[in-house]
Parts: sequence; structure tokens; C-alpha cells
Amino acid sequence: MHLRVRYTIVISALLLGFLPVVNAEVGGVATIDGEPVSYDEYERMAYSEARQTFYHSAPSDDVSRYLAFRREVAEKLVDRKLKLREAHRRGMAPNEEFVALELARYEAQYGTEQWDAEGDDTRSRLAVYFEEESLLEQIDAELRKVEAPGDPEIQDYYDANIEKFTQPEQVRLSVILLSVSPWADSGTWDAAREKATQVLADINAGQDFADAAREHSTDPSAANGGDMGFLHAGVLDGELQKVVSELGPGQLYPEPITVLEGVVLVRVEARRAAQVRKLDDVRERAAGLWRREAEQSAYETALARLREASEIVLDEEYLGKLPE
Repeated sequence: MHLRVRYTIVISALLLGFLPVVNAEVGGVATIDGEPVSYDEYERMAYSEARQTFYHSAPSDDVSRYLAFRREVAEKLVDRKLKLREAHRRGMAPNEEFVALELARYEAQYGTEQWDAEGDDTRSRLAVYFEEESLLEQIDAELRKVEAPGDPEIQDYYDANIEKFTQPEQVRLSVILLSVSPWADSGTWDAAREKATQVLADINAGQDFADAAREHSTDPSAANGGDMGFLHAGVLDGELQKVVSELGPGQLYPEPITVLEGVVLVRVEARRAAQVRKLDDVRERAAGLWRREAEQSAYETALARLREASEIVLDEEYLGKLPE
């Protein structure tokens, strides 16, 4: 989900004061080295995460899946706390310009009676949230930091992931499309198939395919005699892909094909075999992919170390039941 949408969901939780009934016992949904992570904060995060996860649908009716989701939120909150603690340990400070800008943005957006009524309390909660977001951005960048790859690393990555640097097979097609609306009645579809059969017969009798395409086709390629140029074989779908895979260069499929857009005649003009691109031609891309994977690996390793260095205890009873 886009960052701005996520922010809006979180801010909505803060402004609405969303807070389900939570465990009233001393402690929290988790403790990290004895320091509690409050149920209040957990439920706010669970609300935000649920709005993102189930953005276009209601939460799952599968109780086990929903409980697993709530546990994932708890783990994510623990990771958040560990990273914030590491940011403080490293002496990082919030970007005050970022915090002020975000506060001003949301004060303008939520300049309502509710905002005015909550006043300093709301601003204080938002300030803390944006300060933490600023610190998380900084620490995430540090945890992902890796040295730039040298030639040996790039070569090894290229060799181990050669499929990522292989240009797929391409096929050059010519088509004649007789368009039919998807919601047309069966009589209209039958008429299009009958016309396509007649056009095919004319081509087999000697009419030039390109001339027939210019005369009958409704595809944009008609102006080029039906020539669609080279396409990656994988971009074709359904029946058309199956048909094209059976044809060699210069071959016309012997019957009309029904597709979503209508009825089509197709001829394969040429094929280009899959080609492995040379390292020198893809070096920059290989380096970028290596860096992305190395950064993710470094991040996961660093987070695992933070967890290993901490005593983390989750409230299993709380996480094992649905909120009331």
C-alpha cells in the first residue's frame, strides 16, 4: 500500500482515539528485556494493519488465519521497538523538518472541530508517531547498508541468475481481427466466425494476407497489413498462445480463433530464439539486483541479531483469543 494511504490509516486511528477493550492486567502484549509493549499500542497497530491487509474486503472469517494475522502484528511491533531502540543506541535523532512538515500537513487536512477539541493531545501523539517514522527510516537504511559489489560479485550473481538476463523467445505475428463485443449475442459471434472462415478461404485461394488485413481487420495492425511485429511469446494468452506455439515461420493457422476481442486469423511470420544477454550489456542491472538482494539479506540478518540479543516474551494468552 502507498505510504500516504498507510499514514492516513494510522492518523485515522489516532484521531478517532480507536481503542478496543484490552487486557487490563499489568504488562503488555509483549516485553522486551522486561520492558512492556502496551496493549493500547498493539491494538492501534492491529487496527492500522487490518485496514491495510483487508483494504478491499472484510477481515477473514477463518479464525486461525485472523489469529495468525494478529500474532504477525505483535511480531512486527516487537521489530519496530527493537529498531527504535537500536536507533537511539546509535545516537540517531528525528528529522525535525520532516516531523514539522507532516504535522502541518495533517493539521491542514484535519482542521475540524474534532482536531481543535483534541488540540495538544492529538498533536503530541502525532509528533511521537512521525518522530518514530523518521528514526525507522534512518535505522532501516543503516541496517540495509552494504558495500558496492565488485566485479567478482557481479559475475557470480550473473552466473547464478542467468535466467534474469535471458531475453525470452519472440514471435512475429500477423493477424486479422474481426471485432465482436463480449456481450454480443450468439448470432453475432456466429456471423463473425462465418466471415472469418470466408476471409481465410480467400487467403488460401491466393489473396495476399496483408491485403485481406487492410480490408477486413479491425486491429490497429491493419494499417501494416496485420503485422504486429515481434512480441514476447509469453504476452499472448489463452487459446492464441497455444495456437502460436504450434506454428512455424510462415505458417497460417488453418481456422479462425475465438478470443475475447472477437475472431482472429493468425500467421507466424518469424521466430527469435531466447537469447542470453552478455554481462557487459547488463552489468548495471546485475549490480542493482545484487545490491537489492544483499541489502534485504543484511537487513534480515541485522534484525535477527537484535532479536537474539534481547529477551522477548509475548502474551500468548492474549494473542490466542479474538478481541472482544
